[in-house]
Amino acid sequence: MVSFSEIYKYGAIPRHLIEYQISVTDKSVASYKVVEVGDFIISLRSFQGGIEYSNFKGICSPAYIILRARVDVDNRFYKYYLKTENYIKSLNEKLEGIRDGKMISYRYFSDINLPYPSLDEQTKISNFLSTFRQKIESEKQLLLKYENQKKYLLQNLFI
Repeated sequence: MVSFSEIYKYGAIPRHLIEYQISVTDKSVASYKVVEVGDFIISLRSFQGGIEYSNFKGICSPAYIILRARVDVDNRFYKYYLKTENYIKSLNEKLEGIRDGKMISYRYFSDINLPYPSLDEQTKISNFLSTFRQKIESEKQLLLKYENQKKYLLQNLFI
């Protein structure tokens, strides 16, 4: 289960994995949008720098925009690219409003050019970054084991 404060770490996730309950009726979800695996989801109304990738098929509120490729792309490439510092900076330049209630209009959002290397190049880049990400995750697990071992040793050091 994912707590409310952790949702932003995971992006688009199924409702049954969220700790808190949301009550909805069939009528309230009638206008919801279908999200497919590989889609990107963005809220233009309350933009906080996140464009989330969906690993799941489901629905989301009409307050969100669903981004779906019209041409063959490696979605993992764009999953990485849309989280880069340069891309987020270009988005922030298009924001309107003040404080945390910033918004981005679809017109401004769609004016931002995206790189479009060949599909082969996209795949090579995303494979490299995926391998690197997996290595980082395995190193984090190893670090956690070492931290637990250190904690155990310190607790038993002065017995």
